[in-house]
Amino acid sequence: MKLLITGASGFIGSRLVCAACAALGAENVIAFSSKPVDVCPSIMYHGSYFNLCAQDNALIETAEVLIHVGAFIPKNGLQANAIQECNSNILFMEKLLALPLRKLKKIIYISTVDVYEPAELMTEETTTLPVSLYGWSKLYCERMASIFAVNQRIGCQILRIGHVYGPGEEKYEKFLPKAMMSIATGKPVELWGDGSDVRSFIYIDDVVDAILEAVNLSEDIGPINVVGGVPVTICALLDQLTAVTGRQVEIAAREFNGAKRNYIFDNSKLRQHLLPIETSLNTGLQIEYDYMLSLV
Repeated sequence: MKLLITGASGFIGSRLVCAACAALGAENVIAFSSKPVDVCPSIMYHGSYFNLCAQDNALIETAEVLIHVGAFIPKNGLQANAIQECNSNILFMEKLLALPLRKLKKIIYISTVDVYEPAELMTEETTTLPVSLYGWSKLYCERMASIFAVNQRIGCQILRIGHVYGPGEEKYEKFLPKAMMSIATGKPVELWGDGSDVRSFIYIDDVVDAILEAVNLSEDIGPINVVGGVPVTICALLDQLTAVTGRQVEIAAREFNGAKRNYIFDNSKLRQHLLPIETSLNTGLQIEYDYMLSLV
């Protein structure tokens, strides 16, 4: 089974490419990226129209499974409604599906839990009603993938990714990597609000394992949320960081007057079909903190 993986130089995509090469052999993986990738055969595209050569197209024709990871992902809350960037997800998907995917048997589309409306407990049955343009762009792309698969009579699996953590996430302006870097450099951790917000984190390698397991999933079971099943408040997370790092965490309290949204999931569908055992939060935090120390 030959995989074509987009977003091959990104946070999830780069680890997915390496894991796929280890599992299937580098000769069965094609990396599709705007940056060089040297661990397997790769295609580096240029611009929104890709501008691929005949050799690139010939390589694409051999792909049997397309794993579309690459996308614009907001690095902070303000970017979640950036019009041009969010629209680029849809335009990229359109160009991707127009490639000569002659041997394609399955699409695995990497979406987001941001397609859901706010709910106390989110499952795959929660109403899809995004609150951001980013969420809408991903939901539209889900539909594009599904319709393409029906028309081509191939398989399609939608995976909605939640809050992923682990080495490599420091490029995002999220609480966890920022807090870890602050602790590693001896600076106060900024805490916006009272810390009662609830999150459910899933470790990067668990996400990669779930995606690769989906390659061989033959059942048509609909979208699967790739999310952590153990909710934790931000305050409790800080306590765990104190235990993991062995350092006293200094808090710099910041007033927050925005709307609070908790992210709590039932991930039983994930555990049943793709990932029976999650990496514990303590284990994942220790690995990421050791990685953060290496950057200091």
